Amino acid sequence: MTARRRLAIAAAGPVRVVILLSALLTASCAVRPGDILLVTIDTLRPDHLSLLGYPRRTTPNLERWFAGAAIFERAYATEASTPPSVVSILSGRLPQEHRVRLYYQLLPNDARILPDLLPERYQTAAFVSNAVLTNEAMGFAARFDHYDDFVDSAAFKDVTRTVYERNARDTTDAALRWLDEHRDPSRPLFLWVHYIDPHRPYGPPTDWPRSFTHEGQAPIPRGRITDNMRDPEITDGLTYVDRYDEEIAYTDAQVGRLLEGYARRHPIDDALVVFTADHGETMMEHQLWFAHGYQVHDAIVRVPLFIRGPGVVPGRRTGLVSGIDVVPTALAFAGVAAPASLGGIDLARPGTVPEDRIVFTEAAAFKQQWRAAIQGGAKWAVGLARGDGTVTERRLYDLAADPGESTHALWPPEDGAAARRLLELCRADPDPGGLPLEYRKGVTLAAPKVAPRADEAARARLRALGYVE
Repeated sequence: MTARRRLAIAAAGPVRVVILLSALLTASCAVRPGDILLVTIDTLRPDHLSLLGYPRRTTPNLERWFAGAAIFERAYATEASTPPSVVSILSGRLPQEHRVRLYYQLLPNDARILPDLLPERYQTAAFVSNAVLTNEAMGFAARFDHYDDFVDSAAFKDVTRTVYERNARDTTDAALRWLDEHRDPSRPLFLWVHYIDPHRPYGPPTDWPRSFTHEGQAPIPRGRITDNMRDPEITDGLTYVDRYDEEIAYTDAQVGRLLEGYARRHPIDDALVVFTADHGETMMEHQLWFAHGYQVHDAIVRVPLFIRGPGVVPGRRTGLVSGIDVVPTALAFAGVAAPASLGGIDLARPGTVPEDRIVFTEAAAFKQQWRAAIQGGAKWAVGLARGDGTVTERRLYDLAADPGESTHALWPPEDGAAARRLLELCRADPDPGGLPLEYRKGVTLAAPKVAPRADEAARARLRALGYVE
């Protein structure tokens, strides 16, 4: 019996002890729920996956494992950078609800994520590869039975700088080794594996065979790539695209290893498997090339989302879905009612996504935050001043006619339900403009999204990944 349950029984009093013990015995005799596997990939654009029609064969393993899955073609991250988006995936809440808005901002003590929400009989384990998801940065470890956040320098990459991450092969090795040595077969499992490899700077391991080349050239305009991410030897943007696609193909191979390895040890068809990403990435488009975090363009905030498992009806679905839907889907599979305060929905059942659904996303960079509401084929976006939340700009994108968001119109305040709801959320945000008030002091222009608690070593790791100039 866990310490949390012992405390509950002690506080209940003698009359209720018998009832509580009876409930615990009944639960222990209930049918064992299935395993839940959550695989998240950093910086993964859905339109670069061959599973979704990309002409390069980047994801043969995803095609194998998810061809018969529920495939959501219009899924959105809640935020354009890793920590807020991942916390949304794990908590089912928007960033202004879970309050994680910065790098190296610890998860609040009262925030509840999937390991807290699942029945206690679940064994929980996580394997992450991005420095911004380490326990030092996020404080996740206490929520899991096992939290593996080993991050070493990526000297294996085709880059000249030192990058602090763990490659997909090593992350997969660690997860499979743990399944052999520490998995408790008497308990259902929640396993989360996060891969970082498609994140900039791009370059798969040196022993990975190169498959993608291009014809012609796409010269890189001055100022389109941030200095700390620019390779001075590359002047052709298509070379970056080749490298990005190679990273996806490499990671796809390791996801295949992970799922194959799990399937050799446990019946994978009895498990719920969820595959998604924390955010996307611009390629040769918009203000900054090969970047994310700074805007709410679809290139940055649209993500893949695939689900397979018992009771999941396969097929492609075009309804709007969000990272906040992962938690209600997982809890329903585990036989647990989701908290009424969550805004997400169970995606395992078809027909649960309303046609008029509104999903929300946001991004922040330097002195401005961007927030957007997407409904149907339209996106309403607002620019907000960081720290006070004043609306400085309004944009309306017609995603149906202009999916690349090359143009926009100005929309009047509170024009329609989506616009009204977006402005209501902005006004109600406890962190005006997405900047937590308690962290405002010490946040500088050079590190606008980094909590002051990050020391110089942490900032060096963030700088190598392009998060800090």
